[in-house]
Order: sequence, then C-alpha cells, then structure tokens
Amino acid sequence: MRLRTLAFLFALASMVLAAEQTASLVPDTVVIPSGKLRLKAFLWKPAGPGPFPAVLFCHDSGGADADHTAGLPITEAAEKLAPLFLKHGYAFLHLFRRGQGLSADQGPFMQDILKREEAAKGKEARQDLQFVLATTDHLEDVMSALSFLKAAPAIDN
Repeated sequence: MRLRTLAFLFALASMVLAAEQTASLVPDTVVIPSGKLRLKAFLWKPAGPGPFPAVLFCHDSGGADADHTAGLPITEAAEKLAPLFLKHGYAFLHLFRRGQGLSADQGPFMQDILKREEAAKGKEARQDLQFVLATTDHLEDVMSALSFLKAAPAIDN
C-alpha cells in the first residue's frame, strides 16, 4: 500500500511540474447523473471543433478527508493534471466521486464508511467492504461518467 502511494505521489509530482509549464484553462463544471445521484465533474476540451479523444480520470479515495487527494486539494489536483492531456489534444473529464470534492453532498466519503466498518468489524471487513463499494456503487458512478462522455458534443466516441 505504501509503495503504491509513493509511486502515485511521485507520478503526480512529475505531472505537477510539467503542468506548471502549461497555461491553465478553466473547465466546465458538468453534472453526471448516476442513479439518484448528481455527481459533479470538471470537463476540459482542447481548442477547436473536435471531435476529441477523451480521458476519464477517477481519483482515489485515500485522502485524509473528502477535499484532498494525494496531498493536494482535490480541485487543484484536477487542475494540474488536465493540461497534460489537453496539450496532446485530449479532452479531460475529472469525476468527483460520491462524498468527495464537488460531489461531497452526494453521499458519504468512502474513507469514513471504511473507518466505521473497521472499528466495528475489523480490518478484513473493511477490505471486503472497500472491494464491494469499488465494484458496485463507485463503479456505477464511473460507468455513468463514461456514458456522459460518449454522449458529449465534440467528444470522439
């Protein structure tokens, strides 16, 4: 787990340095329907009419709180990653998962759920629940974002 986190932080730091050399663009804030939820996402598109290939970015849920990921405010992490893809002609959709960032009002933060599960039933139960959530509710959210992208104007599907 620590090695994976360190590798992710190293990759993110490398991308942050590269992104600082690219002009910032303002994303569109879009709403992604996922069942009864209305998740928010940032959508960046390159200049021009398109259609553009797209990247759907799904952040992890391992931040210390619902507003951070990889040691950065979650919105700042999104703003630093997007230019890396835009400069290569890709649209970039950064989905805010239920309970996090701009979607904090759409459900509980996954880490809070997992901490309660571990306190009540132990570490193995926490891991089991994390697998269930990642392959059900949170996977549904990602699939909804993919459907959104497929229907979005100027996105190559």
